[in-house]
Parts: sequence; structure tokens; C-alpha cells
Amino acid sequence: MHEASLAVGMLEKITEIAKKENAKKVLKVRVKIGKLSGVVVDSFKFAFDATKKEFLFTENAVLEIEEVPAVYRCFDCGKKFETETAYFPECPECKSLNVTILSGEELQVVDLEIDV
Repeated sequence: MHEASLAVGMLEKITEIAKKENAKKVLKVRVKIGKLSGVVVDSFKFAFDATKKEFLFTENAVLEIEEVPAVYRCFDCGKKFETETAYFPECPECKSLNVTILSGEELQVVDLEIDV
């Protein structure tokens, strides 16, 4: 389960930021996880909650996750579209495979709510 190592890495970085900001504690962590990121959201949340008590500042932090859909744009006709697959997505308008991904690969901390 690579979600555990991702959660631990994120908590390490959050601890660094909290120290730099002279925080007493981290109240909330907001993250974006893309549908194509390879991260299982429930497993990531479980890993975050299971390990947050091991880090300074994050013992009671609440994790909020925004799931980002896979959005592509077709180079041939310009249509933007969502899909659940990363394997040869086809434009629903013109059936072209000449597409680029616009979103869905994210795994990022959006912001932290801290108590100073």
C-alpha cells in the first residue's frame, strides 16, 4: 500500500511547515487527489489518520479530500471532456485519440489550517 508512504511523506512536510510558521497545532489539511493519480482515496485517508498521531502538530488534524476528475482536451476539435479511463481516452465528439490531459493526476496539499 503506497498510500501509507505518501501519507507519511505528506505529514513530514506538514510538520516542517508547521514548525516554520510557529504553529501550536494543525487543525485541518486540505488535499486534492486526481482520479488518475494512482492513489486510492480511502486507503490514503486511513493511512493519514493512522499515522498523524506520530507527528508533532498533527495529532488531531482533520483531512479533507477533494477528488479531481480526469479531464482531457481534444487537439482536433477542442472539446474538453471527463472520462474514467487513462487508457487511450477517445474524444466523445470526434472520436480522436489526439488528446491531452488537463487534470486528474494531482496529489497536492491545497492548504493547511493551523492554530498559532
